[in-house]
Amino acid sequence: MNRKFLGLIAVLLVAVGVLAFNNYYKKEGLVKNGVITTAVIEKISRNKIDNEFSPTVENIHVKYSYIVDSKKYAKTQEISEHEHDLYFPKTRKVGDSIKITYDSEKPTNSRIEKIK
Repeated sequence: MNRKFLGLIAVLLVAVGVLAFNNYYKKEGLVKNGVITTAVIEKISRNKIDNEFSPTVENIHVKYSYIVDSKKYAKTQEISEHEHDLYFPKTRKVGDSIKITYDSEKPTNSRIEKIK
């Protein structure tokens, strides 16, 4: 193998490691400092990926906003269609309220709460 290829593999492994750590760090922040609040759905969109090599995947993109200490935050979360019922008891629309958890130390870090 040549050096450029090995270098590329090393860079990709480092990038994957950084992304995994970032994801872990965000989840831990929500677990340790999580505050549940109400957010408002601002936009709902869907995307469908369909090809001959894999099953069809349909995702829902939910953009929501919430207020922490008089400051408005917005985030978009992707939810797969087959997980819809884990997050919403019925189909939601723009303007509906939903429950989210945000990190009190870093309010930009948030996620939609699953139904218990």
